[in-house]
Amino acid sequence: MTGSQPQAAKADLIRVHQSAARFFRIRLADSWVPAYLAGRGFGPAVQERWQAGYAPAAWDDLTRYLRAAGYADPLIEAAGLARRSRRGTLIDTFRDRVMLPIRAAGGIIVAFIGRAPDHAGPGVPKYLNSTGTSLYSKSEMLFGLSEGHRALADGAQPVIVEGPFDAIAVTTAGSGRFAGTAPCGAVLTAGQAAALGRAAGLSTAGVLVAFDPDQAGRRATVSAYRLLAPLTAKSSAVILPPGTDPAQILREHGPAALAWTLAMRTRPLIDVVIDAEVGRWSQWLRHPEGQVSALRAAAPLVAALPPAEVARQVARLARHLELDHAIVTEAITDALPEVVAAGATARMIGAAERGPRDVPAEAVRAASRDSPGGTRQPISQLAPAPCEQVRRLVAQPALRARHVPG
Repeated sequence: MTGSQPQAAKADLIRVHQSAARFFRIRLADSWVPAYLAGRGFGPAVQERWQAGYAPAAWDDLTRYLRAAGYADPLIEAAGLARRSRRGTLIDTFRDRVMLPIRAAGGIIVAFIGRAPDHAGPGVPKYLNSTGTSLYSKSEMLFGLSEGHRALADGAQPVIVEGPFDAIAVTTAGSGRFAGTAPCGAVLTAGQAAALGRAAGLSTAGVLVAFDPDQAGRRATVSAYRLLAPLTAKSSAVILPPGTDPAQILREHGPAALAWTLAMRTRPLIDVVIDAEVGRWSQWLRHPEGQVSALRAAAPLVAALPPAEVARQVARLARHLELDHAIVTEAITDALPEVVAAGATARMIGAAERGPRDVPAEAVRAASRDSPGGTRQPISQLAPAPCEQVRRLVAQPALRARHVPG
């Protein structure tokens, strides 16, 4: 059930979710969940704070409990707590799972996320979210945001992670310094980024992104940057050891190790994004055409940055691609009209109203001072002979239109 509803229906949804949370908490003690969570570094105090519970494996234990409490079947089904079987009977949505409530602003429970046991079969999804209701849209909600609201108000740095256990691990290890949040879905959405912006002073505290260090995590990191860039210039990526995630670090090494990782193993998020863009051309970087294609792919990202950041990225690209600073500067300057026209970030849109073409262009040209010789000279004099072919390629309109592979 989605869309507009009478206020009374929303109140009923809130009540039935509260009752379901009580049921899951009642069933916790006699289940496998407390020992499982403790083994992951989440002891009784953490379980209590996050109101962890257990959904029994039986087909309709929760449904029968809610019926006995006076809730009608249509409401139980509308809340996403049960669904119709093939025979038309009502069966529980969540069965044999760790249950964690998802809370809206003010701490109201609006949905649940259930984690299957490790021994569940291959066809069982590890995580299962409530279906959408008038109270809950997973594209708008961040797990852990409500639990971290006080810490965020006091200046804690928000950390966006992949899963709910990661979020709990970050908040547990952070001790008020970090607040973990996780998308209620596969990737961060614009609605979730906006919710984080409303809850936290991102322009002051900044934001950390700590996705898993695998290919999917790198893609999610790039996507997150594009959503977070309009909200803050202070975004960083946590560089996790290969094959790990925050929850695993907490379990295997303890909260101090995770807190140290969050504080010390970071890089500017834009560096990770630009390196990922260049990395898509890695097999062609031996050739001038590949170098320039990678440069053209990364140039709009650099051109959209604040002027103070541009010179550092020019130096990084020049070093990575083995190109002269002046050639990199030229490509980034050429990308400015594209960035302004596309409105790549809210920052560039705001700058466009004040005449951005002159200021950022001057900033990128200033980067040529870092090139060999340390003085501004014509590009033809700055570029060594091997770069002349690259310089000609940069000027080719046909090459500018080439698409990034993959």
